[in-house]
Amino acid sequence: MTPRETLENWQRAGRKVVHEADAKDLLQQIGIPVPKRDPAEGRCVAKLCHDDYPHKSDHGLVRLGLSPQEAKQAAAEMAERFVGGTALIEEMEEGSVAEWIIGCKRDDTFGPIVLAGPGGILVELIDAAEIRLAPAGPQTAEAMVDSGPGARLLAGLRGAEPADKGALADLISRISVFFAENADLISEIEINPVMVRADGKGLAAADALIVLAPKANEQENLT
Repeated sequence: MTPRETLENWQRAGRKVVHEADAKDLLQQIGIPVPKRDPAEGRCVAKLCHDDYPHKSDHGLVRLGLSPQEAKQAAAEMAERFVGGTALIEEMEEGSVAEWIIGCKRDDTFGPIVLAGPGGILVELIDAAEIRLAPAGPQTAEAMVDSGPGARLLAGLRGAEPADKGALADLISRISVFFAENADLISEIEINPVMVRADGKGLAAADALIVLAPKANEQENLT
């Protein structure tokens, strides 16, 4: 099944918000790296993903720093509390040098747009997102990475290693093209945080969310 067919099936099923586990499955199909699932060793994160609870931390649906066995137990406990959710156990991303947010949505004036800037907790502290029309080609994506206050973070502050700007620009371009091609089915995509590793070491989308566009008949009722 193609990514577009998956989106169409979700829309027909009446989904509005697509939870992290399913969103990451789709993003992985278009070449966006995600953390390793169900690792046999190392520190893990356990999550319970549910369309009705997109902000998982607010509902106690994220547990960090667990062993694989502890993660399985935590996921099972959360699944008992929130029926209908999808358990997600992943390797913790602990080697990143920057956290970024990448988002796409349809602007009422300009149409499809893509934004990128410091993510994680910084998104609430620093209004530093770069915004461009979608789709953003490779050169435009590179310019977004090299522009604004966020560029200094990626370059490495106070001795920190420079981030993999090439991988980040590739993600920006890739997700913006996907969104623009499917803007009739998607209202919004948010990847936050993107855990950007040191230069040459890539990145991983640590969390993601897709908001689907209303069906055609629902859009007519809204106008």
